[in-house]
Amino acid sequence: MYTQVRNPFLSERAQLAAAKKNQTSAKLNEQESKKARAQSDTDLTEAKALLEKNTRIKNDAQAAKDEKNAELTKTTGEKDAAAKELADLETEMKELGGLERLVAELKVLEAKKATLDSGIANTKDAITSTIAHKEATDKVIAGLKQLDLWQKTGTMAAGFRSRVSAVNPELGFVVLPDGNASKVVRGAKLDARRGDSTIARLVVTHIEQNRSICEVVPGSIAAGQSVLPGDLVVVNSASTARSLAPAPEKNAAKPAAGKAGEAADPATAPAADPFASPAAPADAAPAPEAEATPAPAEPAPAEAEAPKEEKSGN
Repeated sequence: MYTQVRNPFLSERAQLAAAKKNQTSAKLNEQESKKARAQSDTDLTEAKALLEKNTRIKNDAQAAKDEKNAELTKTTGEKDAAAKELADLETEMKELGGLERLVAELKVLEAKKATLDSGIANTKDAITSTIAHKEATDKVIAGLKQLDLWQKTGTMAAGFRSRVSAVNPELGFVVLPDGNASKVVRGAKLDARRGDSTIARLVVTHIEQNRSICEVVPGSIAAGQSVLPGDLVVVNSASTARSLAPAPEKNAAKPAAGKAGEAADPATAPAADPFASPAAPADAAPAPEAEATPAPAEPAPAEAEAPKEEKSGN
């Protein structure tokens, strides 16, 4: 039996071994195939990425190329336009006589311009000087008008301050160390003060350059007092620029019927003015009518000082 089945048995054994070998080889081939497939997938992915990169680079290069072509076209057009302008300019220059003639004409025009500029500058300087001179003259005229008005009305600056330098009680006058140089005017009404009290009322009667004589208003000396050298002398509110302002007609009757406790304005209450003697208003009252035109414009700066003077007087 052995001899009969030996060959088939060996054949089966050989086939089995071959089958196992083929199975092992198939498994190895399968593993290699999987590895090759994985590698091919990786290579495909890398190839796709590289293709996209190259495509993007190609597109960028094409865009740059298109941009450069557009710039080249634009530059070529500008070059052609510049060449045309140059040709036209050369033609015009030839018609005008050439560059040398144009340069000569330009120099002549520049010389004329410099001369005109110099003339304009000189004219402007002259105008400025004239305006400055006119303004200075106007100020001098305004000052003279104000001084003339003040001299006619016995008006002085509200900020005037002086001291009594001498007193003659027998003749009833005092001497001040200020005169024309300090713009003291004849007929001005002054107050002699000591501390916060008014000692007496004064009227300027004689003026020199640096001295003036003031008459003591009779009955104005405070009880138990007398004017002494060194007493302060200020301008009475009736002789300040504010007293020149005309009272409004519509409200002329209102101060008399004002509220109780209100102080009457010195300019509108002559009855309360210690200087309201027959002689004093005769000098001051008519003058504002004669100078009615300059009065509102000229005394205006001094009016700002009037409230301060009245406050110090009160």
